[in-house]
Amino acid sequence: MDKIFFIGIIIGVLSRIIMLNLDEKQYPAQPNVLVSQIVLAFVASSLGALLVPALLERSYTSITFLSLAAEQFRQVRNNRRDTLQSLESTQLVSRGNSFIEDIARTYEIRNYMCIVTSFLTVALYHALNSEFKVKDPTALIVSSLFGLILAYILRRSISRQCIGDIAEISIVDVSFVDTSILKVGDFQGLTNVALKEDREKYLKYAVGIKIMPRDNSYKNASIIAYVGQRQAICYNLYSRLGILKQIVEPAFTPLPRKNPKNQCLYLAFFPIEKDERKIIEAVKSCPILDSARGKNIALNNMKIEGKEIV
Repeated sequence: MDKIFFIGIIIGVLSRIIMLNLDEKQYPAQPNVLVSQIVLAFVASSLGALLVPALLERSYTSITFLSLAAEQFRQVRNNRRDTLQSLESTQLVSRGNSFIEDIARTYEIRNYMCIVTSFLTVALYHALNSEFKVKDPTALIVSSLFGLILAYILRRSISRQCIGDIAEISIVDVSFVDTSILKVGDFQGLTNVALKEDREKYLKYAVGIKIMPRDNSYKNASIIAYVGQRQAICYNLYSRLGILKQIVEPAFTPLPRKNPKNQCLYLAFFPIEKDERKIIEAVKSCPILDSARGKNIALNNMKIEGKEIV
């Protein structure tokens, strides 16, 4: 049982490392955060691997350690939330409370995945070895492969949709009407830019972005229109492309606005590198927040024109 215990830990940690790649794409993190997640994965995997021998020995009181672990991981979630919220004032483009809560929840759930992976890996080994009389080397190999496959399946199952799955993104022109009213694409009234030098900078450096709900679906439009999701899109652009903006330049803060006629979202952004392909990819890669998903079932069967989706 000693060998499978360590294999269970290794499989659990590997499952977290596999998910770290997913986290880095959806929630860009710093190296110290990654190290802390690997350490927590080791703790979670150890608990999952120890659970099977504890149950075999009928040491049911050891299950109480799972409740302690759950409380610890919940505290990790709270700490992550508090850390990100404390950094909001230092961001040129803020994440927003909805995005922060989504990130904190993700950090908690990933640790539970480690427990599940290591527990089922060790449990399968015991079942093969004791119930089906499979020899030790074969049982180790089969359970290890099962653990890796399970880690991959869990990674796929918890991969969230991105904006690119529900919307079409295009680059549009930035201009002004009535001297100072910002117009992005065919939508005017995004904001009022009073200073002439600010308007000149918009015309020279800003990129207009149009986000159109796919399939003219009200369901997709409601996700894009959610305030927290809009802010997450802006932060995703900022974290991947940077922004030509100083703290003392509030006029250049991205302000997504919805056109009520077609439910499209428009914004003007100041990327450091004016590469249209990268801008579109940055918008598409923004994860859809759990809180952005509407609860109105009627929206699932409605088009923006008011007709049912065929």
